[in-house]
Amino acid sequence: MPLPSGCGNFLAGAGNLHRFMQFPIVKVFSRADKITVMQNAPVAISIIFGTLFSVIAGIVYIIPLHEPGPMFYPFAALVFLGGPLIAGTTGAARSPGHKYRAFLISGCAVFGAAFVLFFITYAVLPHFDRTSVQLPESCNGFDSSPHPAPALAYELPGTGTGVLIAGNEQTAVVATIDYTKAPYPSTVSVVNMSDNRILHRMDFPDDTIVATIDSGIVYMYDDKRGYLIDARTGAPEKNFLLIDNYGGLSGSDRPVLPGASEGRRYLETTAVISSWSTDGTVRSRPHLTMNGIAYNCFVNGKTGEIVEI
Repeated sequence: MPLPSGCGNFLAGAGNLHRFMQFPIVKVFSRADKITVMQNAPVAISIIFGTLFSVIAGIVYIIPLHEPGPMFYPFAALVFLGGPLIAGTTGAARSPGHKYRAFLISGCAVFGAAFVLFFITYAVLPHFDRTSVQLPESCNGFDSSPHPAPALAYELPGTGTGVLIAGNEQTAVVATIDYTKAPYPSTVSVVNMSDNRILHRMDFPDDTIVATIDSGIVYMYDDKRGYLIDARTGAPEKNFLLIDNYGGLSGSDRPVLPGASEGRRYLETTAVISSWSTDGTVRSRPHLTMNGIAYNCFVNGKTGEIVEI
C-alpha cells in the first residue's frame, strides 16, 4: 500500500537528517576515542614495563640468589621503587598530555601490583607448603611422670629432668611438664650448654611445644603462637613484621584447606617464617623443620618418628 505523499516526504526528510547528523556524531566520537587511546596506551605500556621490571627483580632475588637477608632491602627498593619509577617516568614521557597524572597512575599501579605479589609470595604460597605428623591414639596424656628416653632427657639445674626438644653445640631448648593436670602446663627453657645456664624461660598453659634452632635464632611455638629468641643471649627478637604459616596442633594435615577432622590430630613439624627485625636483619622465608611434644609424645621433625615420654 503506497504511503501518502506528505508522509513519504517526512520519512525522506528524516532519513536525510539522520544521514546528515550521523557523520559529525561518528566524527566526534572517533576523535574522542582516539584521544582516549592516545592517553591510555602509553600508561598501559608503562605499567607493563614497570611491572615486568619489578617481577624480574623479585625472581632474581628468590631463585638465583636464594633470598639472602642482607640483600632484601636493595631488591625491595628495586621492586617497590624502581618498577614504579620506571612506569611513571615512561608513562609521563610518552603521554601527550596530563603528564603528572600519567606518572601517578602508572607508578601507583605498579606499586600496587608489587605489593600484591609480595603478599602472595610471603603470606599465601607458604600456607601450601606444610608437613604434619598424625598423632596416634596413644598420645592422649600422662598416666605418670614423664620418663623420656636417654637421648631426650636433659638435666636442668635446680629443676630436674626435662625433655630436650631442640639443640645444637651451644644451645638447648628443654621443656619440663606438669603431668598432674591436663592440659599439662609446661615450662620451656633456653639453655647455654657450655655452662648449663638458663638464658630464657617461658611458661605455657599446655605442653604442645615445637622448636628448632636456625642461624642463631630459637624458633619456638606454643601450639600456634610463635616466639623468636636469640640463641646466644636468650633475648627475645624485636621484629616489626613477622609472617609465618605455622598451624600447630590441628585436626587436619592441611589446616589451610576446609574439611572435617574425623577425630584425627596432627602436629605440624615444618614452618616458613619470615621476619623483619628492628635492627635491620631480614630472614626471608627460611624453611624450618622442628621437633615437638604434644600430650605425652615427642615428634621428631626430620624423621616423623613418634615416641612416648
